[in-house]
Amino acid sequence: MAIIYGMADSEKELLAKLPNEVKRVADIDRVKKEFYMKMKKQRYGYHKKSIFGIAFSEIKRFHYKRQLDKFQYRKIGKLRTGTHGEKSVINELSKLDDNYHVLCGVEIELDNWVTYNGQKNLKSAQMDIVVVCPKGVFMIEVKNWTDDFVKNGNWRFNPYEQTDRAGRVLWIAMQNILTECNVTSVLLSINGNLRYNDAFRFVNVSSLGTINNFITKRSDHLTDDEVNHVVKNLLYYITE
Repeated sequence: MAIIYGMADSEKELLAKLPNEVKRVADIDRVKKEFYMKMKKQRYGYHKKSIFGIAFSEIKRFHYKRQLDKFQYRKIGKLRTGTHGEKSVINELSKLDDNYHVLCGVEIELDNWVTYNGQKNLKSAQMDIVVVCPKGVFMIEVKNWTDDFVKNGNWRFNPYEQTDRAGRVLWIAMQNILTECNVTSVLLSINGNLRYNDAFRFVNVSSLGTINNFITKRSDHLTDDEVNHVVKNLLYYITE
């Protein structure tokens, strides 16, 4: 089994928006049900309480209602979709053997601004997943987009440029870690509805069903010592 480090950024962002009782994504439905039952209990227990007890129950009921509001789709729907996508990729990558190191939620800020597309406008990037293995270093940007959303094309960020920029930031950071190591940038479309784009020739496009084969079919060019050296240095960039 591949070695997994950290947590997907979308999962961390999702958990930060939910009540403290939700420690992981698997807890969401259980905690939501518990809050609902507690709120319901306060309402139906009114007839057993004094006027002060009723007032206290109303305060508690309002608290539970506010907690339940945090679960509404309009607040966490997109994050939950993104989290599901990234966790699906992590689960798929975990099927690889322990020569593969999967770093989740990597954020790198360079010391200086660098030029991208003729402008000095690139200094940092967030990376969904970075895989380090004998095959090399792979920067993976995950998109769990529906066919309609892809067809509409009204994206906040161009996914190809986002992947390209992140890959370049990682490559620059790698020059201080292992200069002879290339970075392969991968745009992973969960639903397979994003295609290769000639305008971004350094961005490879893969899917959930093909990502493991995409990585493993390549020739080895890193030793075990080099892999461990890269992992040790990149762990510094995993966000808490």
